[in-house]
Amino acid sequence: MATVTVRMPATTANLGSGFDALGAALAWHSFVTLSAPHEGIVVEVTGEGAEHVPHDERNIAVKAIKALIRRVGAERAKPLFSGFVLRLDNRFPLTRGLGSSAAARVGALVAANHLLGAPLTTEELLAIAARLEGHADNVAAALLGGVVVAVMTSQKVQWVKLLPPKKLHLALLIPDFELATEKARQVLPPQVPLQDAVFNVSRVALLVAALATGNFRQLREAMDDRLHQPYRQALMPWLPKVFEAAKQAGALGVHLSGAGPSVAAWCLEQKTASAVAQAMWQSLNAFGLSGSFRIVPLDKEGATVLRDG
Repeated sequence: MATVTVRMPATTANLGSGFDALGAALAWHSFVTLSAPHEGIVVEVTGEGAEHVPHDERNIAVKAIKALIRRVGAERAKPLFSGFVLRLDNRFPLTRGLGSSAAARVGALVAANHLLGAPLTTEELLAIAARLEGHADNVAAALLGGVVVAVMTSQKVQWVKLLPPKKLHLALLIPDFELATEKARQVLPPQVPLQDAVFNVSRVALLVAALATGNFRQLREAMDDRLHQPYRQALMPWLPKVFEAAKQAGALGVHLSGAGPSVAAWCLEQKTASAVAQAMWQSLNAFGLSGSFRIVPLDKEGATVLRDG
């Protein structure tokens, strides 16, 4: 029975103004291990959320593998067709806006593709993952690493990867409650005023330019947003105070991580990131809420095959 293990980064999406278009991979990793062939499908889950994740064919990683099997065809996917053993070791929390679903889907796809001898290209894997996820920002960052601009078209995902310097660190505030992406999307309006759309277009252009050129002093203004964060504050009324605490403590820029409730603050040095994380945590506590924080650099590699045997 062949086995492959894939290391998957956590991700933070949107980056404020880049709603459904920008994502960044974080050096905080989960692991996906796939073994085949096997009689029937076995799913083993350990770590974060293990008691809540389906341990059968309802698991989103299993569904991703089945999507790949359909894509390559039964004959090419023969080692997986009769069944497989899928092990998910979740090291970062689920439903916190840190890309847990993207990691599971992309990790399963990369593992299955590798086990089959790589019949699909990176672009093809990304297209499958984006279709399953419903948007490309998290899955593109999870697969490719770095900071990724990703746009879904009817045929494929167009993407550009940026590699900001190692000195950038993200301070993550992780509240002790879950927020489903579906719920966070339900509060968004179907239409927005033209001036808000123009506001975000200008900010996301500035954001990409700042990350590409290293002009990080622009990040505070560039990460400002009017498309999703103001509406999601109804679910997280503490958000403005946490944002302000991060900025006062020296963050270059701060934004809701994905749909939330986690918050990501970008900092130039690890020492500053630690101070920013403490400030955000104290601000959250002032609302009577608990949480944790973590300091992480960017992951530049994305999905990485660690073991093949």
